[in-house]
Amino acid sequence: MKSFFLSRLLFFCLLTVITNGQNLLPQQTIENFKKSKGLMINPEEEMLMHEKSIGRDLPWQVSMGQRQNPAINPRANNRKKKEISKLNRSIYRPILAVADTNRRYSYTYDDNGNELTFLLETWTNNAWVNSYKYTNTYNNNGNRLTSLDETWTNNVWVNYWKTSDTYDNDGKRLSSLDEKWTDTAWINFSRDSSTYNNKGYLQTYLYETWTNNTWVNNYRETSSYDNNDNLLTDLYEKWVNNAWVNFDRFSYDNNGNSHAYLEEKWLDTAWVNYLSVTSTYDNNGLLLTSLQETWSNNAWISNVKVTYTYDNNGNKLTYLLETWTNNAWVNSYKYTYTYDNNGNMLTQLSETWVDNTWKNSGKSIYTFDNYGNAIKGEYTRWTNNAWVAVKGSLNLYYNSGADYLSFFNSVVTVTYTLITTDIKDNELAVTTYSLSQNYPNPFNPSTVIQYALPYESNVSISVYNTLGEVVKTFNEGAKQTGSYNVNFNGEGLSSGIYLYNLNAVSIDGKQNFQATKKMLLIK
Repeated sequence: MKSFFLSRLLFFCLLTVITNGQNLLPQQTIENFKKSKGLMINPEEEMLMHEKSIGRDLPWQVSMGQRQNPAINPRANNRKKKEISKLNRSIYRPILAVADTNRRYSYTYDDNGNELTFLLETWTNNAWVNSYKYTNTYNNNGNRLTSLDETWTNNVWVNYWKTSDTYDNDGKRLSSLDEKWTDTAWINFSRDSSTYNNKGYLQTYLYETWTNNTWVNNYRETSSYDNNDNLLTDLYEKWVNNAWVNFDRFSYDNNGNSHAYLEEKWLDTAWVNYLSVTSTYDNNGLLLTSLQETWSNNAWISNVKVTYTYDNNGNKLTYLLETWTNNAWVNSYKYTYTYDNNGNMLTQLSETWVDNTWKNSGKSIYTFDNYGNAIKGEYTRWTNNAWVAVKGSLNLYYNSGADYLSFFNSVVTVTYTLITTDIKDNELAVTTYSLSQNYPNPFNPSTVIQYALPYESNVSISVYNTLGEVVKTFNEGAKQTGSYNVNFNGEGLSSGIYLYNLNAVSIDGKQNFQATKKMLLIK
């Protein structure tokens, strides 16, 4: 789901002025939003290149990139957390993180890897002292039902915030209620509700606030799609004088390897152009350029351009941001990345363009274990011709890049545990066709491809290289309703990006499902 807040966020993402580690929205929400807009920008690129951070390392901003201070943005908790595959497999989860020796974060999970508790402690007077915690509950499908936030006050845990969610039979979130603890009782704060079209895509979103003991409309969003399920429009309205008033409108255009969107503002009685973003991709779906233009004096004016380069394995090597100044593109900021042989990012160097030359700004350094989990992150700033440890944005990836933790600190160490999900294949109630991301990814040489069938279906899976050549086909034949694993071995194949496609046709011929995902083989 997208929101008014997210439409504002996109503008800042392109300018790369998201405060280090201080995103005002859950990270996974941001990524989902950018994916819907065709702007697949990684968290490292969203760091404030000027690095003028306010320096807060609040607990809701460091817990797996998903926590959020409700007082800052009451809509934060309406986002569905990152889906955790419940097929029979093993996943890593962080259980302890220590930041700058004075912050300690502890996590617990259920047997399926769902986060149950999060605890923040601070080092005070030579002892670890409780500060903040939250506790989650889930339904049998792994959807979060409640989240209770508490603060440590006068040596006792005190209620602070509570979120309660409901879902439909397909696991789509229908509503979310936020309550704040006041004195001795829970008081309504805000709620939202969503509806979906018959293909499961978000159709309407309504956000309300609790005012004078009644629910009051605040804003709503309405989305439309084309016949290929591409997003066409997003309309945002706000509630003014007991009526819905147009506020913001987005229109999208997908054309081959390019994607564009137009933002318009409602002024008086008409829509007026405001912002245009056009992105291009290579044949592997990697983002190459993003151009932002603003509407001024009845004409589009270039504003910001971002250019990306990659290695042969699809790892991003450089990120260059230029601004349109005096009718020419002028360098502004640049990131450069290095990786180990397994595709884990080891360093991220940020530079600024000063006096017609690149000057060092900040550098992040990461250490990984043998399983693709970042166990240490360090941030330094170039000061007086030397790298000096300071607080900065650190994103520690684990599960070979599938998940990450975000911090604003100088040094962070993380300890992980291996969880083998105890839900076996076909124990889950499958209501929709799905193709999951392979695991592990990147892989060498083997990986597992998972899929789910809501009906008895004839199934085949094909693996392609980037030239479109089939390198492996799995003719699964007729499969009953349920979830299944396929083991793919890349022995004999060269390193690079591969595509795997699921084709499932129900036995009665009424359902035909196809889905394709990318995976990365690194040797």
